[in-house]
Amino acid sequence: MNYKLITAVLLAVLSIPAWSGDACLHGKAVNGDGSKINGTAKISTSWNGRTAYPRKGRYELCLGSNPGKTITVYVDGNRYTRIHVDGDTRLNIIRR
Repeated sequence: MNYKLITAVLLAVLSIPAWSGDACLHGKAVNGDGSKINGTAKISTSWNGRTAYPRKGRYELCLGSNPGKTITVYVDGNRYTRIHVDGDTRLNIIRR
């Protein structure tokens, strides 16, 4: 058995970060009356300038990197909530 090769592979695997990709907010998006939002709302964050427009009551807003901290979420330019984002995060939107 080649222990040097096994050790080298193990060290290489252990040096890879657990998760360093793009984090996304995602979930349902409905109006206060329960109807699905379909292209009539703009979702954005304090993290960067990216936006999402819900379709058929669902949205996904990928942030381009993983904040690993609490950010503000806006719906139609109005502050909606603050949420901790560290990886993909589910946030259902109810627009009032």
